[in-house]
Amino acid sequence: MSKFQIFTDSCSDLPRELREQNNIDYFRMNIVVAGEQHHADLNWEEYSPEQLYAWVADTKNHCKTTLVPAEEFETKIRAYFEKGIDVLYIGCSGKLTGSMNVFNLVGQELREEFKDRKMIGIDSCNACMGEGMIVLAAAKLQQEGKSLEEIVEWVEANKLRFNQAASVSTLTYLKEAGRISGTSAFFGNIFGVKPIIISDRVGHNYAVEKAKGTKNAINRVFEMTRDSIEKEACDTVYLGQGMAKEQAAALKERLENELGVKVVEFWIGPIIGITCGPGVFATFCFGKEVTIVGPDA
Repeated sequence: MSKFQIFTDSCSDLPRELREQNNIDYFRMNIVVAGEQHHADLNWEEYSPEQLYAWVADTKNHCKTTLVPAEEFETKIRAYFEKGIDVLYIGCSGKLTGSMNVFNLVGQELREEFKDRKMIGIDSCNACMGEGMIVLAAAKLQQEGKSLEEIVEWVEANKLRFNQAASVSTLTYLKEAGRISGTSAFFGNIFGVKPIIISDRVGHNYAVEKAKGTKNAINRVFEMTRDSIEKEACDTVYLGQGMAKEQAAALKERLENELGVKVVEFWIGPIIGITCGPGVFATFCFGKEVTIVGPDA
């Protein structure tokens, strides 16, 4: 059985500890702040989470995100191919980024040079820790001795069972990033209304409903997590936030006390943070298959 390395990208928001524990590598995207480019660094070595969200909050910075550069793909994949190691890339939803297209273009060239090596890309139809959880599940299967092909088959069969329930302070950032429809952004910005966002069946961000006020938004995120999780197969809920610590604390208490699950907290990282803006909080769990398809599909 050939050796293979599992990759994700900056959209997964997998913290360093989880990546190191599970031998996961990642391809870095970039962010642009006031015209200056930085790596979308999941280790928070170039800037802190607080600095990132301060940049985003200042609209004069015109924060933007980029795809994974072709050079990033080529350099990292080549390093593994030269060691005789194949590559599996589980990437962010193709509805949100074109990084998988770049991966495939780079692959056309590398396969000519390394004819005995494999590089496979899977569209996770998800982002943030929804993508991250899929990668963690793949790493667990790898540790159990499953082959590259067996893991690909499992991921394709189960990737729509990773559920997201999120809320943001405003849909303006998602609209400006082209990640949600203008109509949804308009209704989401009515005073006091908090949009509730899922990752739909095809990988779009979809504002599935609206909650009046922060307290009700927290309650709906909790209820959606409760209703989608399958506890016999998932004893851990991942809870992310970007300058929404009070909301995350209230959610954590309910998840632990009412559902009896382990809660793993994390900072929502550079790519998702710029896309969603300060005040974002979200839960991620394995459970019922996502069936909703938003109107922009």
